[in-house]
Amino acid sequence: MDIKIIAELKNRLITDCLKGSDSSVTNVFLLMPKYNTELFLGNDYFLRYYHGLPNRTGYAFPLPLKDLKKPDGSSPDQSVYLKNAFLHILESRKDSPVDFCLFTLNQKNTFDNFLKENFPSYKVNWDSLRDDSDYIYLQKNLAELPGPVLHKKKNHVSKFLRTYEGKWEYKSFPEEDIADDFLLIEEEWFNERSNDVEKAFDKESLLLEKESIKYAVENHELFGLSGGIIYIEEKPAAMCLASPISDDTLDVHFEKVLSQYAQNGGYPAINNFFAKSKSDYLYFNREEDVGVEGLRKAKLSYKPEILLDKYFGRLEKC
Repeated sequence: MDIKIIAELKNRLITDCLKGSDSSVTNVFLLMPKYNTELFLGNDYFLRYYHGLPNRTGYAFPLPLKDLKKPDGSSPDQSVYLKNAFLHILESRKDSPVDFCLFTLNQKNTFDNFLKENFPSYKVNWDSLRDDSDYIYLQKNLAELPGPVLHKKKNHVSKFLRTYEGKWEYKSFPEEDIADDFLLIEEEWFNERSNDVEKAFDKESLLLEKESIKYAVENHELFGLSGGIIYIEEKPAAMCLASPISDDTLDVHFEKVLSQYAQNGGYPAINNFFAKSKSDYLYFNREEDVGVEGLRKAKLSYKPEILLDKYFGRLEKC
């Protein structure tokens, strides 16, 4: 991964109104090995091309960059930057089908209107999969767990506090020098699943995630990464790592709890402690459930404020 590209993108990407996890600069780079992602920075736009399953193959929505040709580095006109990006796409894929993926509903509608007004001979036939939808929560709800709906979650946190009373401690990152402990938790968590045939359903994905966490922690300043670790009797037991998507939305990339603590409320505890430490954000994006039934049930149980659907499709001539 090119550190210079990451730094340039962080300085130039216009993140206003972005909430999708795929728009996180951190995710763009951490998921490159998984999707063999191709990146292109134009003068006023940023393109990503993913190589994955049918619902995750193609160009994601072109994102605006601060225009280097403008002395003040201001935002480009949407129709202009989209036109520049679309012409680049047509030229790059002139001998191949043009696919799109990971478009939010708003981005899909924006792109459809753009084509209708500027390239009326083209259209995209869209589809979506529920597995791709991002779960977005109010930070306040995750921190306070208010009302009867989230009462069970509050009880789980209380159970954790009772079980480990006088034995637990929460430390924030990067405020405290605990980077190595994220890697310790990931190593033990990885070994737990590797040794469990039922849980090690995709060892390659687990290995890629392990490498991503290592890379993210080693470059935490560049990515603007923050997080927290719960210690039980001074030993790291649970962790969370996140980075900004925009000024008001934080993307939670990784959340791990060692099995012996998970059964006593470890996941609700790390979720709650970390949310309390991030009151400067309005929303938490906790990403998709990838169709895993248990994960979907857990994410829905926290009552998301927004279920951010994603769309994919192929460009066709009208």
